[in-house]
Amino acid sequence: MIIASQTLRGPRITLQKAVKSFAAAQAHHQEVKKSLPELSPWLGWATEDYTLEDSYEYLQGCEKEWDKGTEFNYMILDENKNFMGMISALNVKENDKKLEIGYWISSAHAGKGYMQEAVKLMEKEFFGLGINRIVIHTDVLNQKSANVPQKSGYILEGIQRQSQWNKKEQKYRDINTFSKLRSEYEQNL
Repeated sequence: MIIASQTLRGPRITLQKAVKSFAAAQAHHQEVKKSLPELSPWLGWATEDYTLEDSYEYLQGCEKEWDKGTEFNYMILDENKNFMGMISALNVKENDKKLEIGYWISSAHAGKGYMQEAVKLMEKEFFGLGINRIVIHTDVLNQKSANVPQKSGYILEGIQRQSQWNKKEQKYRDINTFSKLRSEYEQNL
């Protein structure tokens, strides 16, 4: 089983293992609600109906998945330990040495390079733990999200046609598949 570090530190941010606490749920919920106009077109769970209880349940699920070694969910924190968003290693396949990175950041912190820094921290951690392939999926219409893997040296492998159901629009959306291999990561060290 992969055992990931609970804290990853970068120059401007810290990735901290998601914990189920009332304070963490409040911070999570507050940033989701403030960022709904930017999040809701892409994330089906980011709706006006999203509650504080939903945030707490999500964080509770994060702890369970971490303990099983199937997901590693991190809160993105600024220098003052303020919550900025989430980044996760999802669908961890230890035998195949691969995983997917998923992320979101609050509107107040978007476009400032924080997510690229978070992705770099995740790469260092998980390639260092023996992962060989990291994948990032983005909606083809979400250029801001696609900028992260593009600026981080990921290769666009292709587009999965009508791969994801968009609940808000009630239609299927096309999804970009970006990837980076450990050998590509090591070339740029």
